[in-house]
Amino acid sequence: MFMYLKLSKLLEILAFKFRQKSLYFELKHYLKNNESYLKKIHYWERAIGKTYTLVKLAHKFKCPIIVPSQTTGLHIQRMCRDLNINNIQIIYPNESIRGKKYDKILCEEGVDIEFINRELKPKCKCIVGFVNADDLYYKNNFPQEYDCTWIK
Repeated sequence: MFMYLKLSKLLEILAFKFRQKSLYFELKHYLKNNESYLKKIHYWERAIGKTYTLVKLAHKFKCPIIVPSQTTGLHIQRMCRDLNINNIQIIYPNESIRGKKYDKILCEEGVDIEFINRELKPKCKCIVGFVNADDLYYKNNFPQEYDCTWIK
């Protein structure tokens, strides 16, 4: 019985590492080919290494990360400090990005899809990152699976 628990824990660690590496190589592919790509992330996909992947890619490709809030920016700065990475540029959506052009930019989960469409797309050749799948459904008025008529 104890052996099964150890095996289960080992497999859980390996699954996490493989999931993070697959995210890294997926986003790296789009960055290398200068193709914009926003991966839809659902609410249940928590703690799978998304931010770590963005930090590693930002360091490798020397591109900034746009974050939804200052709290997220501070979290990324702490992560960079722990990884001994000190050349990551963090951009907040409330900053003025007028007159700035970017070759590549990474997008953290939680940045408003309307901000991406209105502000980032015209100013950036390649946008790669994560976007909340729920935001896409509500902002783009995609039809839902079903309409509940008894809840007002």
